[in-house]
Amino acid sequence: MVDGHPVLRSNNYDLESGERSVFEMELNREPWSSDAEVKVRVERPMSLKREMPFVVRKPHKQINAAEQVRHEHNTSIRSAASAMEGRRAQFFNRHMAVLAPFITPRAVNAIREKAAAHDASKDAVPEAVEAQPECVVGTMREYQVEGLRWLVSRVGDSGVNSILADEMGLGKTLQTIAFLAYMQTVRRVAGPSLVVVPMSVLSSWTKEFARWAPHLRVVRVHTSSPEDKLRIRREVLANPSSFDVAVTTYDMMSSKDLGNSLSRTIAWRYLVLDEGHKIKNELTQVAQRMRHVSCQNIVLLTGTPLQNNLHELYALLNFMHPDIFTTSDPFDQAFDLTKNRVDNDALEAAHRLIQPICLRRLKEDVEKSLPARVETRIHCPLSSMQTFWYRRLLLKDSAMLKSLETEVTKEDAGNDAWKKLQALFMQLRKCCNHPYLFPGAEPDFDGSQTGEHPSSRNKWEDIVEASGKMAVLDRMLAMLHARGHRVTLFSQFNIMLDIIEDYMIMRGYKYVRLDGSTSRVQRMIDINRFNIPGSNLFIYILNTKAGGLGVNLQSADTCILFDSDWNPQWDLQAMARVHRIGQTRTCHVYRFCTSGTIEQRVQQRAEKKLFLDQMVNSGHTESVEELEKLSKGEMLSMLKFGADRIFASEEGQAPTDKELAAIIDRSVSLGQSGVRACLHCTCQLGLRRNRNLACML
Repeated sequence: MVDGHPVLRSNNYDLESGERSVFEMELNREPWSSDAEVKVRVERPMSLKREMPFVVRKPHKQINAAEQVRHEHNTSIRSAASAMEGRRAQFFNRHMAVLAPFITPRAVNAIREKAAAHDASKDAVPEAVEAQPECVVGTMREYQVEGLRWLVSRVGDSGVNSILADEMGLGKTLQTIAFLAYMQTVRRVAGPSLVVVPMSVLSSWTKEFARWAPHLRVVRVHTSSPEDKLRIRREVLANPSSFDVAVTTYDMMSSKDLGNSLSRTIAWRYLVLDEGHKIKNELTQVAQRMRHVSCQNIVLLTGTPLQNNLHELYALLNFMHPDIFTTSDPFDQAFDLTKNRVDNDALEAAHRLIQPICLRRLKEDVEKSLPARVETRIHCPLSSMQTFWYRRLLLKDSAMLKSLETEVTKEDAGNDAWKKLQALFMQLRKCCNHPYLFPGAEPDFDGSQTGEHPSSRNKWEDIVEASGKMAVLDRMLAMLHARGHRVTLFSQFNIMLDIIEDYMIMRGYKYVRLDGSTSRVQRMIDINRFNIPGSNLFIYILNTKAGGLGVNLQSADTCILFDSDWNPQWDLQAMARVHRIGQTRTCHVYRFCTSGTIEQRVQQRAEKKLFLDQMVNSGHTESVEELEKLSKGEMLSMLKFGADRIFASEEGQAPTDKELAAIIDRSVSLGQSGVRACLHCTCQLGLRRNRNLACML
């Protein structure tokens, strides 16, 4: 106590000795003295002491009932896939003669070892599909039942991932739906399947499921809303027993959030890829994402199973059977036009290779009543304005072409040369269509004139007279309209469709248009308007790629290809919009080609690629070699083609009215018209397997 107040002992000090130092209070040591020997013990920091690391153990995560169900489901799918390994190995072992040239000896030995270890006598004998199953509502055609039987045998019984490659229009969608319904209803194979489709046919798939297999619980997985994506992950994908089939798009599979959930959350019973050739390049994002999908078996749907080279065929086979097709060398060495390499024996071997795992039928093979498709190529001359622009483009880049002519012979030629050639290619192709595709080429005109005044009429007619193709189109449409035919017209360029649309307004033709900007709702409305009996719509103008899938225009009997794509499959898909099952009239296809220009060489190159199709796929091919596959020397050769005539100002000769009338005359057979001998066109018919293109001239 100090003066009656309580004081802590540590604070009780007198004025002479003063307050104790911190050193004394904290360490409880005597004050330092110079005479005394001081020994201070230095403690090592705790961080430097060698002690066992302190591990914080996370509490065991409690697995709820839904997660437990999903885990059990995924385990059962993986177990079923492992159980089918022996059957799959025995299937490939039976076809080892055609398989061996394309796989490594290590893969051959692995197949034989698995096949020998599997006891087939213990396998249950599956019941074959003899007729249309009751679980499929409606009536299937006989070849579609055969396709179902093949899918059940290959995928369901043998566990072999396969390709259904029927030609467009033969009902691959129906056969796939029937397979999924049969396996679940008859074979009692439970577990949801994933169907991945292009965005343009998403609605068609869901409608077909409701039509042919209404008992299947189908969910549509496609949305851009973050809230809907979260709901799908929590309420749908979290419970695999709540649905039978999930239909989604390649865009959703490529997305970060929902794509990861679709790939990793659920092990799917069957993975179905519509337009399966989208994974033909194994390096693309969508191909990489699809490889992460966990599933028991894979079914690829494509009307184009064979690409322009055998490496893309390898990409499909490697995706389906990565443990068997481990190297692309045998495929790459068989067919490569950039190196003038064509091995006929290897191509024949490739044809035999895909037969066991690929079912391919053509329309003329299964639908004897389907009317014929007649393809006619019409050579259109360049107009004087087109000749001016074509010559101007070549002169503008003449110095570049001259330097590149020596550069392409060097092995170290850079990519800049190829990019410049590619840009010139595109400009020349646009010139072949219409000079108004170039900025500043079209005369000043606001488009509000009606054509009644003579001065405005000349401006309208310039749209026709400025292009050789438009001049031929103008005369053809007048004849077709007068005879009551209905037309579909395809072009690759939306800006070309703008010009054609102006022309339709000028001539007063009733039309509808479809391009990439057309909404799905508007697309369905326009298609229904065009196909309705008694429709007053004369022509449907479409972008080749936007209108190549999910569009049924069989009420038309005429298809005009205003320009041709580097990929001939897009053109074939365009034709298939009209020439399909249900068509009752002969389908006439008119392909426009500007004579003596780069466009003619592009079409010739596409035709040469049909050789690969004929040899390997027996009558059908997916695509011509892409533009980037062309060598610089080939591109220069194409650019030079016809240049001498362009600079000599020689004008081509357009078909006369008499010749055009003979082309569109449907009242006589192909061999009866005496005028066809002098047509400025090339006619092709048939495109049948292992048969040369028949010339009707």
